[in-house]
Amino acid sequence: MEDKSTASNKTPAWQNCVHCPSLLFNNATEFERHIHEKHSIKEGSIILCQYGKNGICSALQFGDLRKPGFKYHVREYHLYARNDSDDWTFYSSSQNLPAVLNDPNRGKQSNFFTKTWGDSFIDKVDIYPSPYLPEITLMHFESYCKKISKRYRRHCQLKENVPLKSKTPVVENVCEVPNIFYSPSLPLNDPKIFSKVFPGLSGSQDSSSVIRSLQETLSTYLDVIEMKISKQVAQKSDAFFHAMLSHDTIMEQMARAVKTVQGTRLNIKGVKTNLTESPMKLISLTKINHNLSNVHELLKLMGTVQQTQPMIQLLLSTSDYVAALDLISSTQKVLSTRLSGVQAFRHLSPQLTEMKRLVHKMLNNEFQRFVVSDLNRPLRDQTDIPERDKIVSIVSGILRLKEFDFMDIFKTEAMTSIQATIKQCVIEIISEREGNTEIVLRGSNADTWLMCNEGIIFLERVTPNIVSLFKRILCLCNLILDISQMSDVTGNGSEEVWTQEELFLIEEKVKKLVVSLSDYSNERCANLIVTRTDKEYVFSNLSQLSKLSELINNFSAKCEEITGHYSNAMKLALRSFAMKYIQNLHTERRAQLTASLNAEKWKIADVPCELQSVINKICENGEIPSTIQYESGNADGNYLIINKESYAVVATVQLLIKILLEYCNAIKQSPDIVQYLVHCMLELIRLFNSRCCQLVLGAGAIQSAGLKTITTSNLALVSRSLQVILWLLPLLIKLLEKVHSKDLSLHGFKSIESDIAGHKKEIESKISIIVSNMLSSQLTGWDAKPPVPSQTFRNISKHLVKLHKALIDILPTDQIKTIYMKVHDNFKDKLREQLVKMNIVANGSPQHGVVTSELTFYLQTLKTLRIIDENDPEDNILYDIWLI
Repeated sequence: MEDKSTASNKTPAWQNCVHCPSLLFNNATEFERHIHEKHSIKEGSIILCQYGKNGICSALQFGDLRKPGFKYHVREYHLYARNDSDDWTFYSSSQNLPAVLNDPNRGKQSNFFTKTWGDSFIDKVDIYPSPYLPEITLMHFESYCKKISKRYRRHCQLKENVPLKSKTPVVENVCEVPNIFYSPSLPLNDPKIFSKVFPGLSGSQDSSSVIRSLQETLSTYLDVIEMKISKQVAQKSDAFFHAMLSHDTIMEQMARAVKTVQGTRLNIKGVKTNLTESPMKLISLTKINHNLSNVHELLKLMGTVQQTQPMIQLLLSTSDYVAALDLISSTQKVLSTRLSGVQAFRHLSPQLTEMKRLVHKMLNNEFQRFVVSDLNRPLRDQTDIPERDKIVSIVSGILRLKEFDFMDIFKTEAMTSIQATIKQCVIEIISEREGNTEIVLRGSNADTWLMCNEGIIFLERVTPNIVSLFKRILCLCNLILDISQMSDVTGNGSEEVWTQEELFLIEEKVKKLVVSLSDYSNERCANLIVTRTDKEYVFSNLSQLSKLSELINNFSAKCEEITGHYSNAMKLALRSFAMKYIQNLHTERRAQLTASLNAEKWKIADVPCELQSVINKICENGEIPSTIQYESGNADGNYLIINKESYAVVATVQLLIKILLEYCNAIKQSPDIVQYLVHCMLELIRLFNSRCCQLVLGAGAIQSAGLKTITTSNLALVSRSLQVILWLLPLLIKLLEKVHSKDLSLHGFKSIESDIAGHKKEIESKISIIVSNMLSSQLTGWDAKPPVPSQTFRNISKHLVKLHKALIDILPTDQIKTIYMKVHDNFKDKLREQLVKMNIVANGSPQHGVVTSELTFYLQTLKTLRIIDENDPEDNILYDIWLI
């Protein structure tokens, strides 16, 4: 009863399917079966209902049932349509939670998890219009509406007045005549044509019936043709009748046209006879006259060409080479153009070519003879170019041929003259040697016998000769360039004109000639300086090297001034020779320094007055002077005075300073070898530093110099000597930066300076360690017992006094104090260890008093030696000695 009452309240919905409206169901069972088969899916034993909007059941909580439950679900929710307004589903809502939360008209939601759902779930916020969007009103569309309204009214009018469609003409279906009947010829004797015209006639048994049908067909074709002809005539009837009416008029016009043509022909014939034939005869006569004139000119030209060879001989005899070459060129051009077909002159063109070759050879020989005579003139002859007209004529002819091999001849002869000039100077210098020496000069190595002083004399003599020779060479080169710009050489409008490439080529050849001769002269002179390496060919002092450098710079500058090209051959020769000199000098000085180090007794050496004078100048100027001069006359000093401070040094340090100053002088006199000299300086300083370390710190001097032992005096003297080197290093760097600030590496000086400073610290540490060990050995047998002071502390005092006497004449007071303070610190550490071993503490006991008295005596000794001032506290030794 409950189910019936429930069903009575519901409207049957099983009659139609929401998704399949075309289907009608007779009962609810068919509807249930349809939903089960079409609108549900089965996943295992679970059936999911999909009957609803968008394939989703509105009662999802009842959709995932097994088969019995699925039937209940369909009967409960889908058989009948519910009219109850309280049955609200997800799809019945007009607003859901995401829409509410994302509503732009609402403000930011806060605490929405604790709020009650409804209209007041979120706050209302007024959204103001965007300032970037303009306000659109009806006025903006006014013009558009006016324009569209006109078009709309016109559209309505055209729509009302639509024209009626004309009836299409009815096309009559007539019989079409085959195309074969339209052909111009209808050969019925052809079987194929006959069979097409009379089809079925040949193979038919009933010929009468076939003939009858053919007659009917052909009659039909005839009717069709007649109908078309009549239609065509009907269409063109107006034109036909018009033509018939105009026939007489046309015939009259044609008659008049014939008469007019006949009169025109008569007139043309008269014009031809009177005005055309006579002038044509005149033109023919004029052409004949012109041809006769050409023949006459050609005969005259042939006569002129026949006289070409004698004229060429005449021009060559007067040295007019350009005119002769122009005549040859113009004759060959005439022979190749206007007289190309004349058999009488077929051998003249090869003869002129051979003559041109002979002229070229003759010009080269003349040019060679002139160059030889001009360059080998006496040097006292200061004339620029004798017989200028002759050389102008020769060079003009050569350039007119566009043959530039004469530059090679010029170069060869100029090199020969340079070589002869150099060889003459060498012969003169060798002949002035003492003794009868036979001079034999052969080959390219004949001028390699000059010694060092002879090289200087050679440069003094050869420089003016080479300069004069180059002036003559340059005058010839300038003359060649001037001739190359002349119009009769470069051609004019009627001749072959030189191109810019050819003009540029002759300029380049002249420039290369001057450059190659400059390099050649520099190389030849340079070979005289650097080819021999024997001792007799090496300079004995730097003054000769400086003089040679000055002469080479003068030679290179004058060559560059004349030729405009700088050749570095002499510079390289000077560099090579200077390198050889410096190598020999450095080898000698290194051996000298090594021997001095090995024989050094490491005692204070007297300072010569010459060295002291140079040191005084360096201290006054604050830099190494440009010219180092040793002054003599004063007595030697015991110490080296630097900035009013005395330095006790060994003899080897004095030697090293002299060598370094000698290298500084070499740097100023020969700047080309600065980097190598820097290397030599660093090598000597490193040698001195390393050998000092080996001989003194390493006790090598015991064997090399025969010393019994290395004393603190020796160590202090080495330290003081190294201080002198440290004073000299910044001055060397300043000099090198001043003379050659670019492209010079001075990093080695910083490295050697740090090495020497480290070596000096090692020596001071070594002195401190020696004294500290002596004091420690005394404390080993010490016992804190009367009498005070004990013999141990008396011995310690003696050692301190002895050390002070050894250092006071060598090291400055500040450095001595530094050494003693290190000894003092080591002594305190050793004494503290000894007190710990003896178990003596600062408790006021008798032993504590003995230790205090001993230390008081020790401190009094330090004050006596002025290591500690009288007014200073007692170094806290009486207190911190007890601190562990």
